[in-house]
Amino acid sequence: MILLNNVTITRGPTCVASQLRLEIGPGEAVAVIGRSASGKTALVETIAGVTTPQSGRVERGMPADHAADQQALRVGYAPADSAAWPVMRADEFLEMAGLAAGLVGKPLRLAVARGLGFADCDMLRDRRLDSLSDGQRKRLLVAATLLHDPDLLVFDDPMRSLDSAGRTDVEQVVADLALAGGSVVAALNDGLIGPCWTRVLLLDNGSLLDSQDRRPQAIDSWPAWSLGPLAAWRRSTAEG
Repeated sequence: MILLNNVTITRGPTCVASQLRLEIGPGEAVAVIGRSASGKTALVETIAGVTTPQSGRVERGMPADHAADQQALRVGYAPADSAAWPVMRADEFLEMAGLAAGLVGKPLRLAVARGLGFADCDMLRDRRLDSLSDGQRKRLLVAATLLHDPDLLVFDDPMRSLDSAGRTDVEQVVADLALAGGSVVAALNDGLIGPCWTRVLLLDNGSLLDSQDRRPQAIDSWPAWSLGPLAAWRRSTAEG
């Protein structure tokens, strides 16, 4: 569903990643980890189509040799935070997101109602965004990505500002979409990798290390700081 072919990503003068080759298929939920300022945000923005790589090709949907059968992929992208929250109510924010995704009329109204429910803002629909807590605004950002039933969800730091209930709800969204045959990619910053993730990527010095690497001991050769979260993730997925 997602293919990166010899992709090089830069942030200003800095090369974030070089000559990446990556394939993410239906039913996969991929967590991207890495040190602070390693370029995780740039990578997920590139996958979502928010930014353009310096070189290489990013494909979303069917491979190029099946272009005749290719259908538009519905993508939902939630940044870590909004650079500037607009002065509007919670329901107006979701309505604006739904309109941008092509929803109108009854489908839009139903989607906004579902979004308010997910964001736990049913009773706060008339509250302005600047009066909501960081956690409530984060839930709205996530809810906005779900309005048009995306095939691909891309998150940057999806757990930021969320309490345990919010984390559980986001992890359930991830698990449900993967189970339904969609794909999820997220940059994680807090070191906790929940059992909803089927695969882990480590962005390190411009290269990607992949938990699907089947070479013996490959994952155990990752940087020492990453081994604790990886071990916990492997235990949680095994128990699940």
